Amino acid sequence: MKTISLILLITGLLAGPAYWVYAKFFTGSRVALLSLERADAEATAPWRSAPFALSPEMAPVGLILHAQGSFSPNMMENSPPKDRYALKLYRNEEAAQPLNFTLGVKSVADSNPVFKEHLLFFKVVQAGQYRLEVAPVDEADIKLERVQLEVRQHLHEPDNRIVTGGMVVMILGLLGFFI
Repeated sequence: MKTISLILLITGLLAGPAYWVYAKFFTGSRVALLSLERADAEATAPWRSAPFALSPEMAPVGLILHAQGSFSPNMMENSPPKDRYALKLYRNEEAAQPLNFTLGVKSVADSNPVFKEHLLFFKVVQAGQYRLEVAPVDEADIKLERVQLEVRQHLHEPDNRIVTGGMVVMILGLLGFFI
């Protein structure tokens, strides 16, 4: 019974979480990796990307944020830092509605976190020159030191049926260990 449970657990991990991460971050091909720069030295100034071009034949396109930061390690253990950011995407210098996202850590032991956040997924791409701005909504506890934007073309969105099936198989495998 334990062997079957282990096989179910491994199959569920591969079909669920591993497949989801692979599809979101590693399918398609990288078009650009742009370093974002601050507008000025002020901590609340937005991070800005250089302009990048997108065209309809690149669809689907994903924008992935890579960030490294640090924070003071003498924080309370039960309240690790979690910062909210606003993302603005410009196409031909026309801004879209801001999109909020969160960067946070689960433990204060990791005072130099590295983030990889899937920001946007375009099934259909309108041709044009794009650029991106990322700014903290409130005062940030995590000081971002390096921010990059990865642009991936021909990205695949994970099939929710496969992910859900993988999670069910993984839970069945876990239940098999406890029965």
